[in-house]
Amino acid sequence: MFDPNALLLLAALASMPDTVARPTANDSVLASVVGPLVKLGARARVHTGFGIIEGETQTVDPLGLRLRQEAADIWSGPRVKPIAWSQIDRIEVRTRQPATGAKVGAVFGCLVGIAMVASAAASASAYGDSGYGGGGVLLLGAAVGGIAGSCVGGLLGSLADTAAPPWKLVYERR
Repeated sequence: MFDPNALLLLAALASMPDTVARPTANDSVLASVVGPLVKLGARARVHTGFGIIEGETQTVDPLGLRLRQEAADIWSGPRVKPIAWSQIDRIEVRTRQPATGAKVGAVFGCLVGIAMVASAAASASAYGDSGYGGGGVLLLGAAVGGIAGSCVGGLLGSLADTAAPPWKLVYERR
């Protein structure tokens, strides 16, 4: 009369424990303290007992933290992963974008390189040296100085990026 597989499935579904975590008073306090430190939409890294989860913060509430993770491949879409406070060991928030120092250093180095070539050309023309053959050589010198300056500045900026950590600790379970 009854299919044994359907009866077994029905029994398994009826005996499933309640998987929805109920927030405690401690969870409410954690949400009120950590919530202002973790801005919505900010990039966050959450350390749990299962590993590290990185994503964009969606909500911070007494139930926990919800992170939006990007798709791992082209076949799957982004997903929102809820993480309960009882699972969270540590939360870090990204303070700045990586390679910011390299970009700033490259622009600054380029400007310094162009300024040095222009200064050398102005100094040479002040003494009546006309060996540059017109403005074409000056433009070439400015381009080479700008490229060399941006390379050196980018290298120095990337070294400065590695010295300062881009992640800031906002919560750690003690």
